Amino acid sequence: MIIGDYNGRDTLGLYVYDLINRRKARSLFHNDDYDASGVIVSTDGETVLGAKYVAEKEETELLGDYGTSLTRLRAKYPEFSVDFIDQTEDYETLLVRMSAPYVPGGIYLYSRKDSKLTPLQNNYNGLVSDDMGLVYPLKYTARDGQKIPAFMTLPPSINDQSGLKNLPFIVLPHGGPYGRDVKDFDYFAQFFATRGYGVLQMNFRGSEGYGKSFEQAGRDNWLVMQEDVEDATKYLLSKGYADPNRTCIAGWSYGGYAALMGAAKDNEGLYDCVIAMAALTDINDAKRDLRKYRGGRHAAKTFFGEAMQDSKVRKANSPVHRAEDIKVPVFLAHGDLDENVQYDQFLKMRKALKKAGVEYTDLAFKNEDHFLSRQENREAFFEGMEKFLLKVNGPSEYMMK
Repeated sequence: MIIGDYNGRDTLGLYVYDLINRRKARSLFHNDDYDASGVIVSTDGETVLGAKYVAEKEETELLGDYGTSLTRLRAKYPEFSVDFIDQTEDYETLLVRMSAPYVPGGIYLYSRKDSKLTPLQNNYNGLVSDDMGLVYPLKYTARDGQKIPAFMTLPPSINDQSGLKNLPFIVLPHGGPYGRDVKDFDYFAQFFATRGYGVLQMNFRGSEGYGKSFEQAGRDNWLVMQEDVEDATKYLLSKGYADPNRTCIAGWSYGGYAALMGAAKDNEGLYDCVIAMAALTDINDAKRDLRKYRGGRHAAKTFFGEAMQDSKVRKANSPVHRAEDIKVPVFLAHGDLDENVQYDQFLKMRKALKKAGVEYTDLAFKNEDHFLSRQENREAFFEGMEKFLLKVNGPSEYMMK
């Protein structure tokens, strides 16, 4: 049996486990910096071909001779994320997914014999790569000295980091909260970039893939995750990258929660607006909702971490109870069939904003899920968000012409 095991290290590796002798027989894969995230097996399920992990982008390491073609393809396209999907039984043809931060990419056939790459299906037809913004990896230092990995997307009109001065900026924490961002094509970040904004996405503590201690630090304490997001904003402002009068915070799901809480806790005028899509707004209510599902009682106990065990702490860190502390305009959106974050979280937050006299714009989508799966609703969301940003910050001088 193949198992995931730390084997005394901070990161998760892959091992062969001997079921007869009840012990780990040998190591398949173990990276010192990143957790293993999956196993690649042959079509018949009999042979282990490789392992998956996520560094700046998702990586696939095929073992032994299986990796020769993939290595060659990655060397030919170094800026691209080349993700193995499948291959023929004779290993002569590979099916791969390829994309880059500024190239939506798609699915391709790769011939091992003649190194020919044949496109099968493109993602986001109509998006031109030259119109997308460049993405740079970076690290900033949190208040306690922890280095936090992040990705910065620049407007397409800026070709290098030397032009990074006083830009309107979007701070964009990811959802989950225990997911993570990677250096790959991100339609949310690129939307803001094409509207003339710089975008910073940070993998705050709690993000998966960087080892047990990094992930657990956030899982145990949501307050630390929030501080890491705030420290990202302070980093942008201290470097002079972000215009202090046009810096907003945005997010989806947990990211929407982090955006609303970031504004509620903002005593320094860091943010000029908030965008929250499908946001968690009331932790106590969300915990009760979670208990309704099978296994929900255990999930409700562990999901919010040690720091949120007290109901008073959960209330104090719920945006719906901090609406009067939000001093900037808010854009709030939600789908009424959301099963990840219940729709009443949106209704309660909208009511709280209205009662507190906060300027807000709201969009409620009918027959819509957590992910805005309906195309017409997704378009309406982005169009509404663009109008909101124009109203709050005016047009960006870095916007595409």
